[in-house]
Amino acid sequence: MIRVVARGVLVFCLMVGIIACSKQEKKEEGASKIEEKQEVMVEGEEKKLPEGHPAISGNKESGVSSVEEPTRAAAGHPVGSEVKREVKVPNEVKTKWKSVNLKVRDMEKNSEELISVNIGKETSIKGGNFAVKVEAFLPDYTIYDTYISSKSNEPVNPAVLIELLQGGKSVAKGWVFTNLTAFNSYKHNRYEVVLPPVSSPSKK
Repeated sequence: MIRVVARGVLVFCLMVGIIACSKQEKKEEGASKIEEKQEVMVEGEEKKLPEGHPAISGNKESGVSSVEEPTRAAAGHPVGSEVKREVKVPNEVKTKWKSVNLKVRDMEKNSEELISVNIGKETSIKGGNFAVKVEAFLPDYTIYDTYISSKSNEPVNPAVLIELLQGGKSVAKGWVFTNLTAFNSYKHNRYEVVLPPVSSPSKK
């Protein structure tokens, strides 16, 4: 009888030990999974972008992120909504280019005329009290970080900054390009201005 009781106690102890070990293993397994998740989160937070890569910005809660675009515009490519930049005309450009030809179209009268305008001066348009002023001419228009200038002294990407005056008052102003006409910032509902193909002025 004593042996039977002893065997029963031994079996009971073994079962209790097995159950306890099983629970302990499950706890350790769950804890290891939590640690793995934490390691992944920490690794994600500490991960750095490669040097020179644009910064990542976005809503962390929604999980949406976007790459910030560089502020520098492509050389020679005008930007429609750009921040106003100072126009710097190189001295060699000022020396070489004294005037520019412009084609002015009157939308109301369906007429067109070719006028020559001295840079820095204004020239009247026929049949009204309008005049066109050329503020600057750049034979090779190029955008830099903080200013606009000419990359060379040759008519590679000609552009002219003009102002339309009515009775001496400014009514329109902007850039007109020979090649990149889609980026013209000068707009007026009556007078359209075109910059014809430009050739280097003849040496005197």
